[in-house]
Amino acid sequence: METKKALPGPGHFQWHTGAWFGVQLCLTGWMLVGAVAFVRRAPEVAGIWLVCLAVANAIGSWIWWRRDRVRPYPALQALLLTCLVIGMPALVALYTLRPGLDVTFIRPTGIYLWDQHWIRFLVLIVIMTTSSYFMERSARKEKSRAEGRPSS
Repeated sequence: METKKALPGPGHFQWHTGAWFGVQLCLTGWMLVGAVAFVRRAPEVAGIWLVCLAVANAIGSWIWWRRDRVRPYPALQALLLTCLVIGMPALVALYTLRPGLDVTFIRPTGIYLWDQHWIRFLVLIVIMTTSSYFMERSARKEKSRAEGRPSS
């Protein structure tokens, strides 16, 4: 079987199997752990989280399969955006289907910032915004490089 020739990226940012699937595992692993943790206490939430996990990993694998047509940096940004967007329904399902369910089971008493539900959504939104900024910046730099202007 002929292997795919990956499209090269600029500089040191190149396609690498271990890095790609390692990032994919890290971006989606929380959904697997959460689904396992919720399977007894909230099976409907666990089911939704497993569906989100499957969709995110299917899209990540599809992007990997297309590595001969996509540069590595935009592909990584697409994977990150995919996992962040798919993470939103997982959290929404948790907070709408089981609003009183605590994500952590054992911990010392006290009030933690992470206990505020809006913080989790804010983290996802900040990551998506930052990722979009760097993606746009990279595209602008590549465009100016193609036009022969120095990049800033």
